[in-house]
This record gives sequence, C-alpha cells and structure tokens, in this order.
Amino acid sequence: MNSDSLRILLVDKHALTCAGLRLLIEQRAGWVVVGQAHNPADALTLAAATDPHIILYELSDGYDESVDLIGDLLAVARAARLLLVTGVHNPEVHHRAVQRGAIGIVFKDHSAETLFKAIVKVHAGEAWFERALIADVLTKYSRAWTAPQDPEQKKIAALSMREREVISLIGAGLKNKEVADRLCISEITVRHHLTSIFAKLAVADRLELVIYAYRNGLAQLPT
Repeated sequence: MNSDSLRILLVDKHALTCAGLRLLIEQRAGWVVVGQAHNPADALTLAAATDPHIILYELSDGYDESVDLIGDLLAVARAARLLLVTGVHNPEVHHRAVQRGAIGIVFKDHSAETLFKAIVKVHAGEAWFERALIADVLTKYSRAWTAPQDPEQKKIAALSMREREVISLIGAGLKNKEVADRLCISEITVRHHLTSIFAKLAVADRLELVIYAYRNGLAQLPT
C-alpha cells in the first residue's frame, strides 16, 4: 500500500453494504479500504491496527449504542476523522454523534459523488454538514438563545483575537491538535482557550460553540 494513499476504514454491520462501498471507493486513485468491521469489537481492533485517515461509520437502528461507539473509535484511531453514513433523520441523534466526535454526516439516500465530496472535505480538515441539517440545529438552538443581540455582541467583544482564531478553526472542523499546530501553540493551551470561550459565550460544548459561531459570523458555514 502506498504511504500516500487515503486510508479508509468501513464500519457497517451489513457485509453487503461494505462490499459495495469498497468497490466504489477503490475505483478512486489513491484511495484504499484498510478494513471492514461489522461489529464493535472488530471495529475497535481495526481502528487501532490500521491507522485510518477516514472512518466511514454506518448508523442505523439501535443507534444509542452505535453513537456511543464513536468516541471509542476516535480514542484508538487518534489521527482519524469520522464521517457518519446514515439513514436516520433525527437531529437529536446527529447532535449526539457530533458531540462524540463525528465531523460530518452523509445520508444514505444521496449519491456516491456526494459521499466522495464529503470524504475529500473531511480529509482536508473541514466539516461536512448539509445546510438543511445545520438549519435544523440552528432552529433548535435559536429557541434557547432568545437574548437580545446586544448582550451577544458584548460576549463576542470579550473574546481575545486568539480565541476568535480558535473558534474559526473549530468551526472549520479542526481537532484540538490541528488547531494547536495551525496556531503554533500546545494542545493544553487550546483546551485552556476553549474553557475560556465556553465561559464567555455561555455555551456548553463544542457543538453549541460551532452553531453559535455560525449564527454570529465567527465561523463560515460549510459549503
């Protein structure tokens, strides 16, 4: 296998679906499927052993347990980015998947080309969320964020320039280590910045921060 290949791990309980995805993916020059897992134990073993760039993770029925596995997969494949492939149209499930580390969501009723575009974007360090999905989440959070605009501007004005840079990179889908590398600071410093940002903007987690950033022009919506 060429060291420059894009390494993709498939996690899907349906063997036939995996086989079809593998055929599609390996038609792309430089893309290689490094493993196929059909249960959590095999998924964790392969994620640790194959060092994938991308984990394509199928989420279907019984998704409570499946969502919880996302964090475990990313813990053992620390360089990987996880792209959710799902037929589940449930914003609450999507929210939880992103909280656990998914950096993109592709629905099963979309084309192979859409999936390929998502893989390219995610591998490049960007998030992949369709505008309709983002709109759903924005609507959800808009119900909670009912304060007038001036207090929000006051919160934003309290951010340092470095904190704004961190927010912009988080909004683009970068992980803490990648933010640290981009800004030439340590991961510990990034975590300190995020703690300060959460407090200043009164957001609870990374996803709320991203949505807040989209609403208030601190990060660009994915295209």
